[in-house]
Amino acid sequence: MLYSIITPHNLRKERGKMRVFKGLITGGFILALMVSPLWGGDGKYEKYTVKKGDTLWDISGERLTDSFLWPKVWKENPEIKNPDLIFPGQEIKIPLYLMQRQVEMEAPAGGVSTTKAPSYTPIQIKPRQPFVVKSDILAASGFITDEIPGVGKVAGTPTGRSMVGRGDVVYLSFPEGEAPAPGTRFYTLHSYGEVEHPKTGEELGVLVEISGVVKVTGNEAGYVKASVEKSFTEINVGDSLDNFYQIDSFPILKDSDVKVHGTIVEARQVRLLNGIYDFVYIDRGSRDGVMPGNSFTIISGDAPHRPIGRAKVISSGQTTSVAMVTRSEIEIGRGDYF
Repeated sequence: MLYSIITPHNLRKERGKMRVFKGLITGGFILALMVSPLWGGDGKYEKYTVKKGDTLWDISGERLTDSFLWPKVWKENPEIKNPDLIFPGQEIKIPLYLMQRQVEMEAPAGGVSTTKAPSYTPIQIKPRQPFVVKSDILAASGFITDEIPGVGKVAGTPTGRSMVGRGDVVYLSFPEGEAPAPGTRFYTLHSYGEVEHPKTGEELGVLVEISGVVKVTGNEAGYVKASVEKSFTEINVGDSLDNFYQIDSFPILKDSDVKVHGTIVEARQVRLLNGIYDFVYIDRGSRDGVMPGNSFTIISGDAPHRPIGRAKVISSGQTTSVAMVTRSEIEIGRGDYF
């Protein structure tokens, strides 16, 4: 058997090897500490405690500034089996890396170079402007009513056309003995029929839309003659007339989420000159505390029941309200809820 003879020279060599080995271990440990936050662990997440009323849609909008990132939040939390079922007190992980911007740094040509520190100009942030509901949008959005207002009808046109628009001439009929003076204005109203609740079958009223404004110019062919001053959609022969009243634009100074749950009972698309607007009609009104400015998240009525958009209430009656869709992932329709 051979034995190693320890001499002062050998001892110094062994200690040198140990110092090198310790240095390698220490260097590797420091490198590992530097790399680990980039590749995993809690470094790329923020823990969020669910509050009452929270949805993944709302949380993504608040923490990631984009509600449509909610599927990625769900993906990072495999313990959540149903994205519609999260509970107060539950902890979820928010993937903050979704907010990070990847910036590629180019190496300067010819080696290391020095540059001056960039100068910064203060940015003036303008105060957020209130959401303004335009008068034309209010008129075109329609309403659900028990009874169609009517003081007369669009009886026909000189050309025989059944649909007219701005600048066209129409004939109006009124009850016997009523003859409006030239210059009198009327709203034309189009009915879309009875609205039935998609879940309960209850009849909620008739969906009516203001289709335009006509102005009396005189008499012709036994009718009151009028010109179409404004049209929000096509005006049809047979449309009802209602007395003109001023509809003013108004700002929504206070924006808040609705505090009640409800159902979309009807939905439709309205084309105006300045764009296409989607409107939904809900089974909640001022009696339920719903008022203009309230917003709500729309959940799909079909499985999977997930957030598919947002809408803002622009007018409210006692039992129903009208909301304008402000964001949508897919088409929104009857039976979707909030």
